[in-house]
Formats: sequence, C-alpha cells, structure tokens
Amino acid sequence: MFEFLRRTKKPDPDAGRLLASILVVFPAVQSVTYDSKDETLAFSFALNGKFSHDDFEKFLNYVAESLETFHHLEGLSGATIELNVEGIYGTCFLNVRRDVATFTSRELSLLTELAANYFGDKLIEEYDENVPDEEYLMAQEDFLEQCLNNMRQLRVEGRFVGVRERERVVIYAR
Repeated sequence: MFEFLRRTKKPDPDAGRLLASILVVFPAVQSVTYDSKDETLAFSFALNGKFSHDDFEKFLNYVAESLETFHHLEGLSGATIELNVEGIYGTCFLNVRRDVATFTSRELSLLTELAANYFGDKLIEEYDENVPDEEYLMAQEDFLEQCLNNMRQLRVEGRFVGVRERERVVIYAR
C-alpha cells in the first residue's frame, strides 16, 4: 500500500551526530556539510566587517602554511583541502572543504584558532547563555573523533547539512 515508505532509506545517524557535534563544540562554525559523493566535509565561518582582498589573501596563505605544517607533524599525506572566501563587505564567509579520510577534530580546532587569532572579534561565534563546561566539550570532541572514524570505515550515503538557528543546531538530510 505505502510502497514509497519501504523504499526510503533512513539517514545514517553517525553523519547527523558528527555534524551536530561539530556545531556544538565549535561555535565559530556556522554551517557544515557532508557530501558522500566526494566524501568531504565543508565548513563555513562567518565574519562581520570590512575586509580587503589582501586581508583574505594573507589569511589563506597563513592557513595553508599552518595546515601544511600540521599535516607534516601529524604524518598525514594526501590531504585534500580547499579554502575560499565569499563576500568582502558586511558579512563574509570563509569556506573550508576537507576530505573525511584524513580530517581530524584537532585540525578543526586549529582552523578555528587560526581564524579567531587572525580576525579577532570580527569572527562571529554563536554562544548561547548556557555555555557548556570544559568536561562536556572534551567529551563532545572525543565523540566527534569517534564519529569521524565511523564515517571513514563505513560508507555513508547522502548529503547532510548542519546549520545554526539561534540556540539550536539543525541537521538536514538531502
């Protein structure tokens, strides 16, 4: 009778948990997307202010050098990373795309710190009034690493998008 219900594939819970954990642990990340087609995670950081093209060029070079050093120290080879910026005036978005195979939560911590150090208070961070304690955040980071490991081992199909909506984190399966 309801044949379409039987054919609908349920979304993988690890992908949803991974995206939610990233948004909970890293308040500077405004959105995150997982795409199974190329097995990548894409992150967006929002910036508020006026920037020159040169500001972003310097930052992208700074990040590229820092990540290259980080990957060397971590013994990672073959990591795929794409960096770009959308907009220059008002709200701008720094977009990062990384392959899941070599990505770690430590790298996301580094990316967040680099953006915070470089842009300061121009980096938009969405804290609510109930800031989680350090122990909770550490547990979430461990959970995030576990979800990343699960996604590396199991082929997760589909496209998932996680966004912030004020104090909420919303995950969509597409």
